[in-house]
Amino acid sequence: MLGDGSLYRSALTSNSRFEMSFGSNYKQFAESIGKLYSNYMNTPVKSLEVKGKNKVYLNFRLKTKTLLLWLCPRVRSNTPVFNRYHDIFYCLRALNIETGKYVKIIPHNILNFLNPIVLAYLIMTDGNFDKNRNRVRIYTNSYSKEDVERLATAINIKLGIYVGVLHDRKDQWILTIGAKQLENLRDIVSPYFESSMLYRIGL
Repeated sequence: MLGDGSLYRSALTSNSRFEMSFGSNYKQFAESIGKLYSNYMNTPVKSLEVKGKNKVYLNFRLKTKTLLLWLCPRVRSNTPVFNRYHDIFYCLRALNIETGKYVKIIPHNILNFLNPIVLAYLIMTDGNFDKNRNRVRIYTNSYSKEDVERLATAINIKLGIYVGVLHDRKDQWILTIGAKQLENLRDIVSPYFESSMLYRIGL
């Protein structure tokens, strides 16, 4: 969810489903995510043709069901699974009144969720390895500066990785993990990487 995932809810009273799209070069990664969500889906990851201005693109899309209930005995709730996460990432304060659409935020309690797996999937979806400066950039452009700073602080506190917050353009901010932190970063997240995505940490 910190990266390219989204939760769709047609109305305040409707249930949520998880959705994610992948570009044509990411079939292997898309299928690996599909396996993680297989118990929550009616159909596997689909390939779709998307018409661009001058070209037809192949996309891979994942959509879960909406009415699944918690099955884990430790979670005593009859609330459909993804509603809980919708409330975390799309709180009512993040509702855009003009468009009627929710704005995704970095959860205020992100420190409680941050771990090596979360960071690994964030980099696999939104990360980029900058060969020239031997660093990893994470494109958090859709979040506010306050959100990005909160995420950087959480990564630093929970994982011991210093993360810089860099102005990208206009009101957009990204995270950077420099060369001095790179070996530590790789040690922490690489065990959770899908093999085709290791290039995003320079491996």
